[in-house]
Amino acid sequence: MSKTYTKVKDSRSNTLIVLAALMAICMTSRLLFMGEYLEGWDSVDFALGLHDYDIAYYQPHFPGYPVYMFLCRLVHLFTDNDILALTVPGAILGSAVLMPLFYLAKRMFSEEVAWITALIYIVNPLCWLQSEKALSDAVGLFFVILSAQLLFYACASGSYALRYLISGSVLLGICLGVRLSYFPFIILWLYVLRTLSKSDRGKMTIRYGVFGFVAGISIWLIPLAYYTGLTQLIINGVSFVFGHFGDWGGSVVTSQNMPSRFLDFMWCVFCNGLGFWCYDTSIFRVLPSIIMGLGIIFYLRHTGFDYKTRYITFYMAPYFLWVFFGQNLEKPRHVLPLIPVIIICISAGLARLNNAKYSYSYLNLIKYNCSSPYHLFIGILIMSMSIISVRLVYAHKKEPVAQIQLLDYVGRNYNSHSTRIYCWETKRLFEYYAPLWDTRRVRDIDDLQYDIEASLVTPEVILSTSKVDGVNSITNNSKVVAEFKNNRYINKPYYKLTLYDLSALK
Repeated sequence: MSKTYTKVKDSRSNTLIVLAALMAICMTSRLLFMGEYLEGWDSVDFALGLHDYDIAYYQPHFPGYPVYMFLCRLVHLFTDNDILALTVPGAILGSAVLMPLFYLAKRMFSEEVAWITALIYIVNPLCWLQSEKALSDAVGLFFVILSAQLLFYACASGSYALRYLISGSVLLGICLGVRLSYFPFIILWLYVLRTLSKSDRGKMTIRYGVFGFVAGISIWLIPLAYYTGLTQLIINGVSFVFGHFGDWGGSVVTSQNMPSRFLDFMWCVFCNGLGFWCYDTSIFRVLPSIIMGLGIIFYLRHTGFDYKTRYITFYMAPYFLWVFFGQNLEKPRHVLPLIPVIIICISAGLARLNNAKYSYSYLNLIKYNCSSPYHLFIGILIMSMSIISVRLVYAHKKEPVAQIQLLDYVGRNYNSHSTRIYCWETKRLFEYYAPLWDTRRVRDIDDLQYDIEASLVTPEVILSTSKVDGVNSITNNSKVVAEFKNNRYINKPYYKLTLYDLSALK
C-alpha cells in the first residue's frame, strides 16, 4: 500500500514539474512577443482608464472591466508604459490557463489527452496572439477555464463536490468582472447546480453555489457601484446595451445576413481560432488542418451523450449562440473561450485514433506500428502550429496595424492646424496618440457632408478613411492618398484602410 502511494505521489510530482516547465515556456513565449501598439477602440479605452477611470466617457466602456483594470493598475504601479500595463496580465494569465486546462482534460479523458491539449494550447495561434494584446480576453479566458475545471470536478467528485462548486462559482462571478460578455457560462453553472441538486444534500448545495456566485460578483460590483454611483452605472449600462444590440455592436439586429454570419463564424473558429487552412493562407496549413480535422472526426464518431459530452455541450452551446447572434463576428477574439475546449476534443480524438482497434485480421499486422504515425502526426501538428503562430506574433509585435500606419502617415505628411480627418473607430487612436488633430467620427458620407456644411471654418485639407460608408462613391470629389494593410489574422476589422483626400468637397 505504501509503495503504491509513493509511486502515485512521485507520478503527481513529476507531472507538476513538467507542467510547470511547460507553463514557464508558454509564459516566456508570451512575454517575448507582447505587442507594442494599441490597435483599436477598446485598447484605447483601457489605456485612458488607467489614468482617469470613467465609464461615462468610455474609459473604459460599460461595464468598466473592474477586475481587469485592477490587475492592469497593479502592473502600472511598476511601469509608466500603458501598453505594458495592459498586456502583462493577459500574457501571464493567458499562460496560466494551461494548468486548469490540463487538469480539466485529464479528468474528462486521460493524462495522454491532457498532455496533447497542453502542447496544442501553447502553440495555438488565437490563444497565443490574444495573450499579446492590450485587451481583457486572455485574462477572462483564465477565469472561464479555471471555473469550468472546478465546476466539472464538482460534477465528477463525490465528497469534495461542495468545495469545488463554491470555488468554481466564486471564480465565475469574478470572471464577469473581467468580461461581462462571458455571461452565457452562467447556463453551464446552472446545469451543474441542477446536476448536484439530485444528491442527498441538493438544497444545501444550491444555496452554497448561489452564495459563491453572488460573492464572486460582489467582489467587483460593490466597489464599482460605490465608485461610479449605482444610478449612473445603470444608466450607462442601459445606454450601452441598446447601442450594442441596435446600432454599432455588430449583432444580428444590425448585421442580418445569416449565411454571411455563418461563414464569418466558421472562419473565426477554424481558420483564425484553430489555424485551419484558408484561401488566403499558406499551403503549409493544409497538413495540420487535416490532422486536427481527423481529431474532430474521431472525437465525434466515438462519443456518446455521457456526462462529459453533456458538460461540453452546456459549455459550448450557450456561448456559441451568444457569439453568433449577439456579437460582432468581425472580431475573432469573441470566440476565444470556445477554442481551448475544442482543443480538448481534438486531443481526445487523436488519442482515440492512436488507440483504435482494427476489425479486420490483416490490419492487426500493422497494429503494432500504429503509434509511429500517431506520434508523427502529433509532432507535425505541434511544429507546424508553432511556426504559424510565431510568424503571427512576430508580425504583430514588429508591424503596426493598419490604423497605426495611417496615423503615422498623416502625422508625417500633413499639418495638424490645416487638416481635418473623418473616420470611425480610428478617431479613438488619434485621441490617444495625436490628440491635437481635428478628427471627427462619422458613420457615412452624408454625415460627413453635413458636418462640413455646418462648420464655421472649413480646413484647407479634408481627409477621410474608407471606414466612412460611401466615401469611395464620390469619385469626382475624392482622391486616394494611400492604402494601409496588415495581416487579417492579426487584426481583422481594420486590416485594410484607405485614406482619401476630400478637399474638393469644399
